[in-house]
Amino acid sequence: MLPSFFYMLEQSNGGTVTKIETDSENRFAYGFMALGAYIEGFNTIIRQVIAIDATQAKTKYVLLVAVYKDGNEMIYPLAFGFAHSKCTESWTWFLKQLRTVIRYPELVMLVSDRHVGIFTSMEVIFPDAAHGVCAYHLSQNLKRICKQRDDVIKLYYHYIYVPCRGIRP
Repeated sequence: MLPSFFYMLEQSNGGTVTKIETDSENRFAYGFMALGAYIEGFNTIIRQVIAIDATQAKTKYVLLVAVYKDGNEMIYPLAFGFAHSKCTESWTWFLKQLRTVIRYPELVMLVSDRHVGIFTSMEVIFPDAAHGVCAYHLSQNLKRICKQRDDVIKLYYHYIYVPCRGIRP
């Protein structure tokens, strides 16, 4: 069913990239899709920043996502991946596929929550790209680690979080 869907998606949406990988027993292992219009949109904007993250699907798989913002601060999906878990192997496969749709991968900045799998895979697949940390996830980690240190949290919000929210290209 998924191969048929991906085939029709590519036929009806020019520039769309899809890929399915199976394991040694020909069972689904990974899936990837990036719609042509969003690929072209990303490759023609000035701000080459991609946020990547994952979420648990209602099945046994996880949904891997890469998004970007345009000049009007609108968020667009660049690519979706489907994998068995948020492990390094899954992120490596997803980022390899993602790299194929990016015109200038060496100019990209990837923003993530610093998941070990993302960080490890990014260093291999995007060695020349910059890697940023999501300000929200960093604040949540600080709150968890520095529970009794309100002064640290206040400093973070004053010097890091608020200025980051005001950045516009």
